[in-house]
Amino acid sequence: MVQRYGIEKTPEGTWDIIDMFTGLPVVEVGVPLIDMPIEEADDLVDLLNCRDREQREDT
Repeated sequence: MVQRYGIEKTPEGTWDIIDMFTGLPVVEVGVPLIDMPIEEADDLVDLLNCRDREQREDT
C-alpha cells in the first residue's frame, strides 16, 4: 500500500510533512506540520500513515 505522507527537508534544514497525493504540506487541526526537527517529523509521519492505513482498511 502506498504511504500517503512523507517528509521533505526545507532549505533551512528543518522538515515538513507532505501529503504525497497532493504535494502540499499537511495541516492538522489548523496547524501546518512544517519546520520540525527530523525526530518529530519522523514520528508524526509514522502516526499519520498508520491512521490513514486504518481508515482506508475500514472502507
